Amino acid sequence: MKYLALLSMTGLAALVACSSEENLTQPGADETSPLAPALLLARNSWTTKAPDNLGVFAAAAGAAPNAAGNWTVYKFGGRDGSGNTSEPVEAYDVESDSWSLKNSRLNVFSTNGVAKIGSRLYLSGGSPEVASPAEYTNRVWAYDYAHDRLIQRADLPIASGEGVSEAIAGKLYVLPGVCSGELYPQPGYFAEERTERFYSYDPATNTWTPRASSPHFHRLGASGVIDGKMYVAAGLRDFTSVAKLDVYDPVSNTWSTLAPVPSGGHAIGAVVQGRFYVITGGGTYAYNPKTNTWDAKASPSQAHDAVLRVDLSGAARLLAVGGSHGPESDVPNNSELYTP
Repeated sequence: MKYLALLSMTGLAALVACSSEENLTQPGADETSPLAPALLLARNSWTTKAPDNLGVFAAAAGAAPNAAGNWTVYKFGGRDGSGNTSEPVEAYDVESDSWSLKNSRLNVFSTNGVAKIGSRLYLSGGSPEVASPAEYTNRVWAYDYAHDRLIQRADLPIASGEGVSEAIAGKLYVLPGVCSGELYPQPGYFAEERTERFYSYDPATNTWTPRASSPHFHRLGASGVIDGKMYVAAGLRDFTSVAKLDVYDPVSNTWSTLAPVPSGGHAIGAVVQGRFYVITGGGTYAYNPKTNTWDAKASPSQAHDAVLRVDLSGAARLLAVGGSHGPESDVPNNSELYTP
């Protein structure tokens, strides 16, 4: 797990987690609304925002609007330079550009990302401690952000982490990046750490179902949802960079492989205005599903744990959060807001 700290300090700490394309038009999310003159000058640029309160990396994050359409980002877990993983949930108010600490606490890092279903944020897996060989959990949590409580749900079929999660049509889809071998050959543990296994979860029945395996490995990759399909890009195969873009159709339970990311490797990503944005150590790129092409975009100035689609004053934006720097990796990175 030592490479995770190195990537977070020199590259991008992945875990992605954003909601599906169906959630791109939440109340107040009119992407055609007139923008203030100051915002019109900031196309394809990043604006520095407030850093969070905790100097950790390898955290996960999800976002949700309230009834008025104002967005809050919730950051979960993470670890500091000393290996501590006991961190409270943090909440970022997009309109006021301010962070606050919550009472709930998640003691893992490098989860399988976060996805929003209804009024809860779902996340799974992750590592409870820094160890060699790496240890992962199969625990699943639903965060009730209205009441600041973590609710444990049915365990993921494998102990895993460093993956991605998305929500489509009320179900959770999880592609773990790695699985745990510490208790192999017990069920849920595997001799080989890398994995292409893929699962869906139905919150109505609290059950998991195996789905068609991904055609490529995407450890520490990026994901997003467009038109009811899950896009997964970049990441690692063991320690080798992956640039593949794989797309999952839940209706047919099939995957297809499309144009690769221009620069692969450790990545975070999110969807905004129908484009899949992927941030890697080599640059930032936006994927157009209509043309199967990538366009280079401006990159944030610091490494981050997650990037999410949010609204600011009724306009769609990307917000990159998390990550830390400094000799002890305990200085929080600034948050950064992207105007597409």
